[in-house]
Amino acid sequence: MSDRHPGTDDTWVPDSCRLPTAEQPVRLAEFDRFFADVVRRLERPSAQLLRLHLVGTADAERTARDLTARESACCSFFTFDVTRTGPDAVTLDVRVPSSHVGVLDALAERARPAGVPGSAGSWLRSGQLAGVAGVNPQTLRYYERRGLLAAPRRSPGGHRLYPVESVTRLRVIKTAQRLGFTLGEVADLLDGGRRRHDSGAALPARATAKLAEVERRLADLTAVRDSLRAAISAGCDDLVACAGSPCCPLPFPSPVPTTASQPLD
Repeated sequence: MSDRHPGTDDTWVPDSCRLPTAEQPVRLAEFDRFFADVVRRLERPSAQLLRLHLVGTADAERTARDLTARESACCSFFTFDVTRTGPDAVTLDVRVPSSHVGVLDALAERARPAGVPGSAGSWLRSGQLAGVAGVNPQTLRYYERRGLLAAPRRSPGGHRLYPVESVTRLRVIKTAQRLGFTLGEVADLLDGGRRRHDSGAALPARATAKLAEVERRLADLTAVRDSLRAAISAGCDDLVACAGSPCCPLPFPSPVPTTASQPLD
């Protein structure tokens, strides 16, 4: 290596290392594989800080530490911090000086398709999709079996790949479940949305029916609540004794009158 000051002549930089720029923030091939394999999602707490949330495997953590150590030892102005935050969670913080925020912007955009929905045509592995959508990876296969999620394609290496549009579909499924729809009803809603002649009427009709069902359940629960309050106020402490008391507020069904059996001739 030449003893010339690197600030005046950058020919000392090894061929394997290239200073980052906004167009080429890091040695891209290795980092692109890293983004595709292990990044779940990203955050931007500040202009100078990018936080990548990684899958929590030991291999992912080891790869993150190796890549960032080599990048730091080479010629990068990035500052990296790899932290294990849980049994299945690792974060990678990337910081830059204020003069190189544009480079961090470029790096964030490069990482985004792996961990966050990006442009149309992007694909997510099952672990990445599950992480972004906030579901368990096994849930994806269950939804596939139920017909709620299309079967994924396979990468040359055998990885299950889902289109980024699957994130929206999973959000729809989860929202519909929170509104009280069963998975069967969700499947019908999704199917109705695909049929243009049904799409305008399917949701309003089903939402109206679901609202009526919820109101009936609320009425039943209100009656139960009122009965429990009355029982507490009345000091009920024995169900058998209460069943024989005409003053008990609990809603025991009235006894069914019976007729005496007639003797046979």
